[in-house]
Amino acid sequence: MIKKIFGIIFNPWVLLVLGLLALSLVIWIVGPLVAIGNWRPLESTTARLVFIGLIVLLIVLRQVWKLVASRKKNDKVVNQLLAPAAAASPGDGEVKVLNERFAKALQTLKTAKFDQPQGGISGLWSGLSSRVGKRYLYELPWYVIIGAPGSGKTTALVNSGLNFPLAAASGEHSVKGVGGTRNCDWWFTDQAVLIDTAGRYTTQDSHKDTDAKAWEGFLGLLKRSRPRQPLNGVLVTVSVTDLLTQSTAERAQHAATVRARLQELHQHLGMRFPIYLLVTKTDLLSGFMETLGDVDKDTRAAPWGFTFKLDKHQRTDLSAFSTEFDALEKRLTDGLIGKLQLERDSGRRARIYAFPQQFEALKGLLKDYLEQVFSPSQFEAHPLLRGVYFVSGTQEGTPIDRMLGRIARTYRLERTVVPPNQSSGKSYFLQRLLKEVVFAESGLAGTDLKWERRRGYLALGAYVAIGLVSAAVLTAWGISYFGNQRYVDKVGAAAEDVKKLVQATPNRNSPDVLVLLPALEATRDLARASIGDSVPLSLGFGLYQGKKLDAASQQAYRRMLIDAVLPRIALGIEEQLKTGNDNPELQYEALKAYIILYDPERFDPKALKLYVTADWELTLPRAVTTEQRAALESHLDALLAEGAVVSPLPEDKNLVAQTRARLVATPLTERIYRRMKRQGLGAEFPDFTVVAKAGPGAPLVFTRGSGQPLTKGVSGFFTHDGYHKGFQREVERVASQLADEESWVLGVNDSKRRDALKNMDIKLQLNDEVRRLYLTEYAKTWEEFIADIKMVKTANLAQAVQMARVLSAPDNPLVPLLKAMSRETTLRQGKDVVGTVEAKARDALQKSRDDLMRLLGNRGGIQPVEPGQAIESIVDDRFIGLRQMVSSPDGKLPPPVDGTIALINEVFTLLIAADTAVKGGNVPPPSEVPNKVKAEASRLPEPVRSLLNTLSVSGTSAALEITRSNLGQAINTEIGEFCRQAVAGRYPFARSSQRDATPEDFARLFAPGGLFDTFFQKNLVNFVDTSVKPWKFKSVDGASMGTDNSTLLQFQHAAMIRETFFRGGGNQISVRLDFKPVEMDATITQFILDVDGQLVKYSHGPQIPATVQWPGPRGSSQVRVQITPVTASGASGLVTDGPWALFKIFDKQQIEPAGGPERWKATFNVDGRKAQFLVTTSSVRNPFRLPELEQFSCPGRL
Repeated sequence: MIKKIFGIIFNPWVLLVLGLLALSLVIWIVGPLVAIGNWRPLESTTARLVFIGLIVLLIVLRQVWKLVASRKKNDKVVNQLLAPAAAASPGDGEVKVLNERFAKALQTLKTAKFDQPQGGISGLWSGLSSRVGKRYLYELPWYVIIGAPGSGKTTALVNSGLNFPLAAASGEHSVKGVGGTRNCDWWFTDQAVLIDTAGRYTTQDSHKDTDAKAWEGFLGLLKRSRPRQPLNGVLVTVSVTDLLTQSTAERAQHAATVRARLQELHQHLGMRFPIYLLVTKTDLLSGFMETLGDVDKDTRAAPWGFTFKLDKHQRTDLSAFSTEFDALEKRLTDGLIGKLQLERDSGRRARIYAFPQQFEALKGLLKDYLEQVFSPSQFEAHPLLRGVYFVSGTQEGTPIDRMLGRIARTYRLERTVVPPNQSSGKSYFLQRLLKEVVFAESGLAGTDLKWERRRGYLALGAYVAIGLVSAAVLTAWGISYFGNQRYVDKVGAAAEDVKKLVQATPNRNSPDVLVLLPALEATRDLARASIGDSVPLSLGFGLYQGKKLDAASQQAYRRMLIDAVLPRIALGIEEQLKTGNDNPELQYEALKAYIILYDPERFDPKALKLYVTADWELTLPRAVTTEQRAALESHLDALLAEGAVVSPLPEDKNLVAQTRARLVATPLTERIYRRMKRQGLGAEFPDFTVVAKAGPGAPLVFTRGSGQPLTKGVSGFFTHDGYHKGFQREVERVASQLADEESWVLGVNDSKRRDALKNMDIKLQLNDEVRRLYLTEYAKTWEEFIADIKMVKTANLAQAVQMARVLSAPDNPLVPLLKAMSRETTLRQGKDVVGTVEAKARDALQKSRDDLMRLLGNRGGIQPVEPGQAIESIVDDRFIGLRQMVSSPDGKLPPPVDGTIALINEVFTLLIAADTAVKGGNVPPPSEVPNKVKAEASRLPEPVRSLLNTLSVSGTSAALEITRSNLGQAINTEIGEFCRQAVAGRYPFARSSQRDATPEDFARLFAPGGLFDTFFQKNLVNFVDTSVKPWKFKSVDGASMGTDNSTLLQFQHAAMIRETFFRGGGNQISVRLDFKPVEMDATITQFILDVDGQLVKYSHGPQIPATVQWPGPRGSSQVRVQITPVTASGASGLVTDGPWALFKIFDKQQIEPAGGPERWKATFNVDGRKAQFLVTTSSVRNPFRLPELEQFSCPGRL
């Protein structure tokens, strides 16, 4: 009874009606309180009734739509079932009768609804709910029964106790299918549709291909008929007879067949469904009728079996089978004693006693069957086996006593025949199985039980919430009333605090608005002092008093804005007008804002806010936070939102006049141009940078001479896009704005000037003059930027080679950079079409231009444009060389920049050759490429000219540096080491040395073709300038090997020594001397100088010169001086030996100059007696007076 009452209360239709009543009540009560601004849409009774009626109508329409949709789906199912699979044979009467019967049944089902009303106490309500709660055939759960032929499928359905509505009309429980289902029996019950498939569909052992095709057609029919949920479950039947009598191979084959059919269902229907295994013909177990035949009706109707529990993944654990089966067997065993005591027939008692063993014999067979059919596989869909149930439809046939048969076979006894069953007309364990187990789980197919439960809980919660909301409304009104009372009291207390804060605010004679911020915030938020910006729920429900209180606080707030904020703004502007003379643009904006404050006709809130906020950004202390600045701006918005405002302070007209006079002195064109620059025009366009245009290889090659990074370049204001998309689009607007503002901002009352500025021709010319200012600075900016682009200085030859490689590569950064710069410096568009039109207009307006300049005041310094020439030529003409370099002359020939890249490639090849040479220790080969680069670079525009020269010079310098290092090593190896061994510290290089340099070593070093001469001619002759003294490295291709040093000086000394000692060009020392007697002591009768057998004699006779060759012809290396007579001491002369004996003999004598470098007087002194000779060499380069001998030192490194 209670269950039925709850069923009535929680019936969906009852809940729907209750929900509508609650919603209608809320609309009726709360509706008048709902307002959108000042409009209350549900204030009138009619409006509320209409709104409630619309809601009810929408719900009714939704139910009607659901009814129509269900009917359409039901008709679709019926039509699908009636569709023929193949044409019937002519004259096939049986097929015709079957078709007529099936069609008639389905036509009945088209309009039939199921779930008939029940009688009893709730019959009236049940009858009402049945009329709205019946379901169509489409909405009933559908089940398929599969099993082998003779497995008892049909018998189980006939004896299931289900209600078959068509049985009364047709006389049969089932309807034979037609078309695609002609091999199926359709069982239409009031709770479900059961499809009994032909047994050969399962086994497919008669006509395999035909049966398989028919089975697949049947599955397709299910899918088409009910696409969302073709089936709600599958009943698999297996008879006890098959389990007990079939061989192991036959059972395995049968299990595999059933498994295949189930997998085909999964695959074709694309869904997961519960499977119920019915073990039929249980009555054929020996002892079944004796044990269970007398159970009562309720026991026979109850299921006998077990249902598996599902894990969290909705899968069946087959390992629970043994436990569940043992529990069934235990139930049989527990009731065995009572049965045996009541039975008197010994035969029956024996079968009763053996029945548990007979039942237990099924366990192993059934377990194998389950594992073969339902065991999970990773390659197949996991079957959802819900349970195993034992049933008996009719009790016919001879029971199978497998235990006695086994004993008889074992002991070769005669097999006892068990008496056949007598049909009792009863079914066992069927009726409640289908109704309460199978049909009750119809929602398992393709759904999640947990989700279903959650959905039910949510629905229940929603219904409960509707009731709670209705009850909460009255409570909310009470809470809101008392809350608003407290809120009004609190705002009143806060008003007193705000009043004290406002009174403590400093007077308005200061421009500081920051001190007003606390008072402004407190005044504006007075009505929201306790709740902030949102209205708490506890103060709502139509009783909120905040709006009324807020209106009063807003009036006070507005008065404070006018009386306190506005005067401070005016004072701030006045201060700017007095002190900001260095910034004319800011002065202009300040003057404009000041006039706006005192002239309501000129009130412009946007312009005024723009100036005030900009002024705050400049003047407010850094300590002011972002939040404080935002708060000030919000108060400024509130001040300007109500329309024109006039400062209560008096206007300072003298200050206005002074400022106007100062600003008018600046020509209008300059004011326009400066305005455009200060407005940040072009900020939306990217700056032109070398890195952005030349690519990632730019830092390897380029640098800025000014030290600026490559990521910094020309402002977007001075770019092609900045001109065409920024400046050009704004110049007319800004020019027109400032021209129009002159009369009221600057007070210009010159009628002639005003008329001129209104003339369209003059306006165009004014725009051109502003453009001219811009383009002049544009050109200057780009000239400075291009001149600042330099090549990276190379530290060594490898870096120079790398730089040349990058510049000569196909993806070099130079070409895209030049093209990008050419685009930015080419402002005329098209082939001067626009420029030509404008030029003609300028020719016609030349006279007007002259008048305008006289009016506006032209300060000069701006590049003029010739008549007929586009104004952009101010920029374009300055960079024509750059443009020509990247443009093809006739559209066919390659641009000149390609030739430049080829030239750079030649430099690259030269540097590679130089690098190879210096790495091998050789001198770089001579080349005309540097001269070619110089000649070509002189004709190229910047920055290419500087880049080419730098590349050539830096590469040559690096090569020379390495060459110098290599030559230094070679000098030390080829000359230095031997030189230090042969002449260092030896005579004649060290006059006091007792060791002599051998003539052979001297010649090897200094003779023509000697070490010094050979090395110099081979390695240094091209790098040394010998025309100057001292020698120095000369410039080679714009670079040199460095400054002069001691090593180069030694080569110069060596050259002098060579010219002096090897005058004949041979490799032997050759010096010729002439000796002419000058005077001789009278005590000397004869003087003889013997130079290696060459005698110079003098005996106070004629002064005849004598010639001596050194070294002498005999090679004795001895020089003798002999006088006669012998001195008193016995000395008769001097003797000197060695290769440098002649030099040494002179070193010991008195030497005096004799009028030239090639002549000197030598006085020979032998024990106080003297003979003087005039000695003359064959050259002014006197080997005996050669300073290079003493200055010479062996070279080290360059």
